[in-house]
Amino acid sequence: MAGFELKGKTVVITGASGGIGAETALAFARRGAKLVLSGRNLELLNKASELVRAAGAEAFVVPADVARFEEMKQLVEKALELTKRLDVMLLGAGFGVLGEAANIPLELWHKQFEVNFFGVLNGFYAALPDFKKQGYGQFIIINSLSGRIAMPLNSAYCASKFALWGFADSVRLELKENKIDLICVYPSFVKTKFQANILSPDYNVPPNLAWKMRGDSPKKIAEKIARASEKRKEEVICTVSGNLGARLLPMSHLLSKSFQKILLAVAKKVIRAREK
Repeated sequence: MAGFELKGKTVVITGASGGIGAETALAFARRGAKLVLSGRNLELLNKASELVRAAGAEAFVVPADVARFEEMKQLVEKALELTKRLDVMLLGAGFGVLGEAANIPLELWHKQFEVNFFGVLNGFYAALPDFKKQGYGQFIIINSLSGRIAMPLNSAYCASKFALWGFADSVRLELKENKIDLICVYPSFVKTKFQANILSPDYNVPPNLAWKMRGDSPKKIAEKIARASEKRKEEVICTVSGNLGARLLPMSHLLSKSFQKILLAVAKKVIRAREK
């Protein structure tokens, strides 16, 4: 399978205001791509775009909410207007819900899926007609190891990410007929400000939790994403332990159960119980 040359390509990134999204924009910029950065925080998007331009690449900012299909359509239309092409649609926006399933309100489940799952589908269906028309294109979905391994206190988040796994593996072969790639990336713990947006009925999550945890840097994950794009690699599980877990845990209920107990014990140590 031939590689994918990124120089001169237009890459649209949702969730580009910080963390993995912003670092991935820089990784693509270093390879000569044109970036269209999207998210809801205009101030942070502008800061990210300045860094991309400093790296020598073109950057455009188009605010949009992934949970709104019309805004995703407008994002695609604006990218085509600004750069005259659309080559890569990177779908990376998301947030987490933390808590026992019995305590998570139904409306919070809906919100979790609206962003993490339907937010990806909105971007997918917005870009798909243009990819099919031009006869090629590349979707990159930023999933999570939580989309392959069930984790306690993360039922809503895991469910939304497991849904993405099923969607991607089902649709990937369908897209091949039109020479459209679908790449899924599964990071484990990453040192970003992701926890600042966690919603929980059970816990107060410390704002600086990420810096107290071991994990990959977003820059490291971003490089893996860019290389996966160039090599047209269908799936990237970002850590050795993650690869072992994703392959082995589903095969053994007892092993999975033991692993979940370990995760639960760790989780209770690094988060504070909400003050009553």
